Amino acid sequence: MSVYSPGRMKKYRQGDGKEKMPPKKAGEYRIRNSSGIVVYVGETCNIYRRMNEHKNSGKFGKDESFEYHVADGRSTSVTRREHERRKIEQHKPERNSRAGGGGRQAKH
Repeated sequence: MSVYSPGRMKKYRQGDGKEKMPPKKAGEYRIRNSSGIVVYVGETCNIYRRMNEHKNSGKFGKDESFEYHVADGRSTSVTRREHERRKIEQHKPERNSRAGGGGRQAKH
């Protein structure tokens, strides 16, 4: 069982004005560089907050895109972290320093 519904991830690009901001919900996110390569994969309980943390720290550049999937209501922080680990193994993003799943337990 997947914790995300099938389909493409939603995309946010800084300053393009076409996409709305990510929601304040749990989910998976990826940062892609201008060449379309996934450079970071993450999981969070608040996609909007996490995107802003990446912007403020300089990990999400102006020429990059932020893609996200909102988790379905059946997911837990454990199932989302398992999914994150699989995606890190699949994409091998250069900015992930760990194999994933090392974050704090989410508050439910």
